[in-house]
Amino acid sequence: MPKVTIFGKEYSYDESEVVSFSEGLIGLPEMRRAALIPLADYEPFFWLASLDDEKNRFVVVEPQRIFSDYQPEIPNSPTMILTIVKISSEWEKTTVNLRAPIFIDEETKRGAQFVLTDSNYELAEAIPQN
Repeated sequence: MPKVTIFGKEYSYDESEVVSFSEGLIGLPEMRRAALIPLADYEPFFWLASLDDEKNRFVVVEPQRIFSDYQPEIPNSPTMILTIVKISSEWEKTTVNLRAPIFIDEETKRGAQFVLTDSNYELAEAIPQN
């Protein structure tokens, strides 16, 4: 089983967890393949780890798990929506980029990131404190 190293820790992943991005992510056109690795100890978060460049590792989350009213328009296919999380050393300052979600077709494992230009969603939305 292949592995990626993130902050000195090895994570195994299955090829079925590899997402391909034909155009990369916004600002990272070279990021064409990434492993989506669930963080069991930090559910509902995942690592989205580039398989093309070891420095591109992101924490992502399915935003509906923490923002129940998040409803961007999505393509007509079985789609997983992920948003990039910006972790802060002060947890209450951690934010989620709701303005530029990543859409992943769950059947084909093809993904793309889009900017929701006609939206009130924020680039840095605070995670609700419970």
